[in-house]
Amino acid sequence: MRGDMPSPGSGFSNTARNVIRSLDLYVTLIAAVTFGILGLVGKASQEVITSGILAVLALVGFSLLRMRSQGERISKSLTEISARPSADRFFSEVDDRDEIREMISSSREVWLHGWTLGIHLVSYADEIRRAVARGLHIRILVIEPNSPAMSIAASEAENHSASELSSNLEANLRRLVSPITGAVSGKLEIRTLGHVPHNTVIASDPSTEKGKIVMRIATFRADHWQRPTFTVTRQNDPGWYEFFKAQFDKKWESANPYASLP
Repeated sequence: MRGDMPSPGSGFSNTARNVIRSLDLYVTLIAAVTFGILGLVGKASQEVITSGILAVLALVGFSLLRMRSQGERISKSLTEISARPSADRFFSEVDDRDEIREMISSSREVWLHGWTLGIHLVSYADEIRRAVARGLHIRILVIEPNSPAMSIAASEAENHSASELSSNLEANLRRLVSPITGAVSGKLEIRTLGHVPHNTVIASDPSTEKGKIVMRIATFRADHWQRPTFTVTRQNDPGWYEFFKAQFDKKWESANPYASLP
């Protein structure tokens, strides 16, 4: 985030501080050597030499104080780094609609997985169909309509019956797989599950090095926008990325084919 980024002049400031510290050391060294030589050859009075020595000692003391201050700042920074980060910095409450739209329009493969994906299948239906026509391969994994799992989902949802959830889901899926005019270069696959998933998954190019998975944890009778959301990528979180990817793969293989396009 922008607040965590260094200011445009911070690089110059750090360089300037390093130069000043180096100059302090050089000046102190040169002064000490100079006054030592003058004292040995007798070219300066005792008062001058004493004053010079005091000045050198002052510079040394100043440098030591500054090094101590820097050490304390470094120690504080290391302590902050090692401390457990706040969950507020990890979770967000909403999924980014623009980010999801970009994932659908610019990826070669996308996964969508959740209870009924009601908001997603309505909000992004046009983008999904256009992207499939251009070459996108998209997998959609939802609960089987009119199944016992849908009844369980309805009991955990808010103000929706199982029949209402099922009918809305079926209508959304029919719209998605209706014939597309013209050539279709991609593929849309829909499968259904007989259990209630614990999270919503939105993934882009999951098998590539740039793969990204957005996870939204399921909640009990809470608003859609209150679901804790986090993102893992193959580049930054390889271990957990492979774990969540494998979880989706297992669910997909165990699911029942529902419809496809073309």
